[in-house]
Amino acid sequence: MSKKVLIIDIGNTSTDFAIFEDGNLRDFLGFFKIPSAKEEAKKALISYKNNGGNIDDGMIFSVKPRNDETIRSIVKDVFGKVLPVFDWKNYVLKNKSPRITEAIGADLLADLRQADEEYKGPCLIADFGTVTKLLHIDRNGAFVGLSFIPGVEISADLFNKNTALLPEVDELEVNKGRLGLNSLESMCHGIYYSQVYYVKEVLRSLNDKDIKLLLTGGNLRYVKDEFKEAIIDPRLTLKGMYILYMETLK
Repeated sequence: MSKKVLIIDIGNTSTDFAIFEDGNLRDFLGFFKIPSAKEEAKKALISYKNNGGNIDDGMIFSVKPRNDETIRSIVKDVFGKVLPVFDWKNYVLKNKSPRITEAIGADLLADLRQADEEYKGPCLIADFGTVTKLLHIDRNGAFVGLSFIPGVEISADLFNKNTALLPEVDELEVNKGRLGLNSLESMCHGIYYSQVYYVKEVLRSLNDKDIKLLLTGGNLRYVKDEFKEAIIDPRLTLKGMYILYMETLK
C-alpha cells in the first residue's frame, strides 16, 4: 500500500506544502505567506482532504521557527497528526568539507541532498529565495562552499525602507537590453541584473568547464530566461526534503 507523506517547507517569505507518494511528488498544495495567509493554507489542506486525500506521515522543514507551531496546529486540525520539525542543527552532511564549520540550514541541506542524488558534481546550485544562495559541489562530490546575497524581495525592501523619494517595487519588471528610463525601471533593472550577474560571475570564477548550473527557488521565475544552459528544477528543495525525511526513518 502506498504511503502519502506531507512535506512542508517553512521559508522566510512563504510556506510550501507538497504530498509525496512512493517517493514521487504527487501534489503541490500551494505556497502561503504565514501568518497572514494562515486560513488560506488551512483551506488548501482541507480541500485536498475533502477530495479524498489524506496523509500517513510528514515532516516540517523550517528556517523560520516562529511559524513552526502555527503550521503544526494547522496540520493537526486538518489531519489529526502532529508533525516533527526536522533537526537540521544536528544533521551530519557526509559530503561537507571540514572547512565549513557551521551547521547548514534545512533548505540548503535539502538542495545539496537532491543535487547529489540526482545530478552529482561538479555543480553550482543557485537557489533564488528570500536570500539568493549559491552552493558549490566539486567534481569529487564534496560540498565545498556557499555564497549569499539579498534576494529580490529583500533588495526591493531595502529601497523602500531606506529612501524617501523612490517608489515601491511591487513586481520586478525589466526592459531587457536597455537601462531604466525612470526611477522604478532603474530600480528593477539593478535588482534584476544584480541577481543574474552574481550567478554568472561566481560560476565563471569557479573555472570548471564541466560544472552544471542548477536553478531553483521561488524567484526563479524572474531570471530563468537568462540561463539557457542551466538545469531548471523548481522542486529541487522539496524533493531534497523528502530524502531527508526518509533518512530519519532509518
